[in-house]
Amino acid sequence: MLGEDEMANTIEGSSEPAGPTAKAHDWDSDTAEEDGHGKEETFMTPDAAPPSPTTSHTGRFNDAESEDEMMEQDPIDEAFGPLSPSTEHPYKALFRRHWITRQNWSKGRAKYIQFTGHSDRVVTCLQFDSEKIIAGYDDQSIHVYDTATGNRLKKLDGHEGGVWALQYRGNTLVSGATDRTVRVWDIEKGVCTHTFRGHTSTVRCLQIVMPVNVNKDPNGVPKYEPEFPVIVTGSRDSTLLVWRLPDPELNGHIPPNDSSWLLHTLVGHSQSVRALAAEGSTLVSGSYDHSVRVWNICTGTLVHRLLGHTQKVYSVVLDTERNQCMSGSMDALVRIWSLEDGSCLYILEGHTSLVGLLGLNANHLVSAAADFSVRIWDPARGVCLRVLSAHAAAITCFQHDGDKVISGSDGNLKMWDFKTGKFIRNLLTGLGSVWQVKFDERRCVAAVQRAGANGANGATYFEVLDYGYYGIEEPLKNAPPLPVDEASESGVARPGAAGGGGPGGAGGTGGAGAGANAAAGVGAGAAGGGVGAGVHTAGPPAV
Repeated sequence: MLGEDEMANTIEGSSEPAGPTAKAHDWDSDTAEEDGHGKEETFMTPDAAPPSPTTSHTGRFNDAESEDEMMEQDPIDEAFGPLSPSTEHPYKALFRRHWITRQNWSKGRAKYIQFTGHSDRVVTCLQFDSEKIIAGYDDQSIHVYDTATGNRLKKLDGHEGGVWALQYRGNTLVSGATDRTVRVWDIEKGVCTHTFRGHTSTVRCLQIVMPVNVNKDPNGVPKYEPEFPVIVTGSRDSTLLVWRLPDPELNGHIPPNDSSWLLHTLVGHSQSVRALAAEGSTLVSGSYDHSVRVWNICTGTLVHRLLGHTQKVYSVVLDTERNQCMSGSMDALVRIWSLEDGSCLYILEGHTSLVGLLGLNANHLVSAAADFSVRIWDPARGVCLRVLSAHAAAITCFQHDGDKVISGSDGNLKMWDFKTGKFIRNLLTGLGSVWQVKFDERRCVAAVQRAGANGANGATYFEVLDYGYYGIEEPLKNAPPLPVDEASESGVARPGAAGGGGPGGAGGTGGAGAGANAAAGVGAGAAGGGVGAGVHTAGPPAV
């Protein structure tokens, strides 16, 4: 596989397969058995096995208990009254769906869909919502897939080099590539509406920055920073460029020397810009020159130069609530910086190798490294709370929320309890590579490479685990009842073949700014994810 520098100077053609294939199963990841009532979809099926068997970590649902008996014991019904399609309060319906989804995550009960990607190409960046999965590849192309079926919806052609960063909001997608361009796309139409030229080397990372209401002017009019949506791009040429985000309806090609959309050129780094994170008027960038820089997006000026790392900076996150930022480096350290005066508040020691990925939520900082471990920190005190160690190779991708951490490495996709740090289960095993993983409230989507014969590289696959209610659009009277005996211990209702819908993608402003194989130094720099909504066809309930 080509390294980043080689890819930056290589423009390859692409050979397009006949199209994606998909296979769906009702999957119990506690036992890794297909449900006898699972429905094999007719999308076309690949010659690929479902997830390898995993060890059971939780008790099984009691199949012998009748639906009527369980419905009588339904804890949600006890709290909100008996279930009635015509009278059920919307809040109760929403609570029921969310509650069941959480329990399905806890017990490993999911519908499993697998579909082929683009040949054996590397997935460098990934984002999804309830309707679509968008993947950037190392061979110039961007593919849009249907989340529920795996069918390919669009293929976006235009880049002349590997796509290393992408992000979308609504119907607008922005991508950056080794061809040194930034492209803006209309997703529904599948067309490139704008091409920005300004960088002189690979576009390594990017983020769409939306206006934030910061205060009011003297007349009481809300003030937003930035005033309008912008794109920030970081490059191997050591610069960051700030562009105005165009309306995709206003089609136009930007000539090489035209700067009508370019707002600012941020100069200061002396080597490749590897990661960025932005919110409001604040932009943080991390570079191979060992430094972290803080910029004002609105004025294009440097605010702070943060020095302390002794090797390349691979990851940054921004914490506007605490007025701080964090950085991870090849020196195996994580540093927490004050945005007020640029001082280093804490040096987080513990990792023994490159810290290539960082993630942040309201109260915790999470780091993933090439030392095979994930660490959870308290950024307010600068102390390590938990160490997640079960992988046998560098962490290539991860995501977390307040309940769980999902990490990919060594051919496995693992899930951990965020609060205790305990390993819960393998979500996928027996993989050749795990390039990307993203999850939202309902689904986990992984871009992987299945091992080929005799050690050869296998095909690229997308593995979708859907923990959602088996038919959100179905009348709730048809829902499987909730078992009281397991509900008291975070038990799981048994859904059928799950549909789509529900809240959409994870990530967004302040995202890790690093992606596929980042801990190994090969990743993409796209930030965040989208928010989607919708419902998909439900399958029959499992019984």
